Amino acid sequence: MQRPQIWHYGLVAQSWANAAEAGPEGAYYKKLIETSGQPALDLGCGSGRLLLNFLQAGLDVDGCDYSEDMLAVCQERAAKQGLSPRLYAQAMHELDLPRRYRTIFACGVIGLGGEHRLTMQAMQRCHEHLRPGGTFAFNYAVRWNDPPAWLARLPEYRQVKPEGWPASSERQRLADGTELEIAARSLETDPLENVATRQIRVRLWHEGELIKEEVHTQKLDDYTKNELVFMLERAGFGDIRIFGDFSDEPATADHKELIFICRK
Repeated sequence: MQRPQIWHYGLVAQSWANAAEAGPEGAYYKKLIETSGQPALDLGCGSGRLLLNFLQAGLDVDGCDYSEDMLAVCQERAAKQGLSPRLYAQAMHELDLPRRYRTIFACGVIGLGGEHRLTMQAMQRCHEHLRPGGTFAFNYAVRWNDPPAWLARLPEYRQVKPEGWPASSERQRLADGTELEIAARSLETDPLENVATRQIRVRLWHEGELIKEEVHTQKLDDYTKNELVFMLERAGFGDIRIFGDFSDEPATADHKELIFICRK
């Protein structure tokens, strides 16, 4: 079976060790958990950027992620805060957990991996893991309001050679004094399959000396609103509502993030 292709490993995962505080998505999903019910599942929890804040607030939330490297970072961050989260290393499309949830949310991970079929299966697994009347929610960053991503579909752009790496980029200083330099580039856009392929290069520096370099590749699915609604309906969900930019406003074409909230 084809596996999701993401880049959240090794040094990329390490770069999330000092992840910034949650933005509007943190408050949005916290309110969702409080109103839709617990226990909840943070699907694609990564380094625990949202999960650890929710646990600190006393919410009953589990975490699941495809990357064991990201979960290791999450566990390390949790230990420093005196937390002991329940973490599971599983792919969304193979979700098989011991609990059933009142709320499952996926922040920024729907569309990662480059396999539409696996996204469909993930929605089915989420439906299976919800209690009757439970809520599944996720946000999806639309491509039509991202000019480079949208223009990359056109022949004059998608038929050119891949972008080169920048000569240099900003560095992120780590607690041990080393520095991470991160650069990303586009490799290919396939409008027939609605998949874009990108690469990330991470370099680890210490006192001006390059210690390690990693290059990882990630694929991104592209969906329309109606495609996602159709997939959710096929997975068994009903009462599908769509909002914009982590607000209570009905989604419009001008919103950058579509927020899907649906019931089992």
